[in-house]
Amino acid sequence: MEIKDLAGLSQPLTRLIEIISQGVGAVARPYLIKKNASAKAEAVKTISNALGEVAGKHNLPVIYKEDGIEIWQKPEDSTLRLESLPVAERIETRLDFQERKRQHNVESIAAAAAAELMDEEAVPDQAPDEDWVSRFFSSAQDVSSEQMQELWGRILAGEIKNPGSFSLRTLDFVRNLTKHDAALIEKLSNLAFVHGTTAMIPVFEDEWLQKERGIYPMHHFIMGELGALYPSDLTFRQFHEQEANKAVLTSGQFILMLEKEPPISEVALQIWKFTQVGQEVLALVAPDGDKALVEKLGRHYARHGVSVQLGEIVERLANGQIRFNNARKVTADEG
Repeated sequence: MEIKDLAGLSQPLTRLIEIISQGVGAVARPYLIKKNASAKAEAVKTISNALGEVAGKHNLPVIYKEDGIEIWQKPEDSTLRLESLPVAERIETRLDFQERKRQHNVESIAAAAAAELMDEEAVPDQAPDEDWVSRFFSSAQDVSSEQMQELWGRILAGEIKNPGSFSLRTLDFVRNLTKHDAALIEKLSNLAFVHGTTAMIPVFEDEWLQKERGIYPMHHFIMGELGALYPSDLTFRQFHEQEANKAVLTSGQFILMLEKEPPISEVALQIWKFTQVGQEVLALVAPDGDKALVEKLGRHYARHGVSVQLGEIVERLANGQIRFNNARKVTADEG
């Protein structure tokens, strides 16, 4: 089903509504604009009016907080009764409570996705795969943590912006994440470097990582068990091919440009490597990068005779090119 020309909504948000209607049927429009400051007051008014009717019908007080709507149930609500009820009525009450909670979860995730899409002007004609949409909402409807709802919202927005970005395996991975796991991934992501299709954490400075960043081998083990990192340390080799004279590494907002100088034949680096699922999850976090580690890695290459330039990324273009400024040469004797 396609929904055309929804008044006041951009093409990306219209696509979001299409996907939601495909997955769960409907979602209140104000949830799609509640994080837009210019529309927030009207959204609050609209939501309050709509929920006022629900509150009266189901005897629910409605409390608006700055970060969203909360629905609290009075003791009179039958879902909190302790006295014996017929089985059929207990089942109906439980299902009604469960579905209202799921609807709230879905709408909160929709709001997070809308916030991610708010500044987008267009999305591809291709829509996310129907099986993917079905799996997404089947998993997302039971996510109640605000932190995890934000993560699921970014997944939905990312898939709308670039269908195929997140595999079904990644959906299963995120579904099983705890808030503690998510916090660890965010912490590790700030130390990640990307070279081509390889995402990794260099661990050549393991004592520094432990002392200054609180990163230990057990964290590698935990992420390996989850499936975000390969379980064993690996070696990343640069300049081992005759024609490979230049290389680029990025980490958050930083870029390292490497150029081989004779007589270098190879530079090896011990790393923790992200799996494909790990790389997809890494794309959700958008880390800033750890400048101290970037500089350490630059000096590591410089000590091996590589010419190193460090810059600050200002824009990543759709064709894969990177715009940067403040580039400077990194030398082996810095720090």
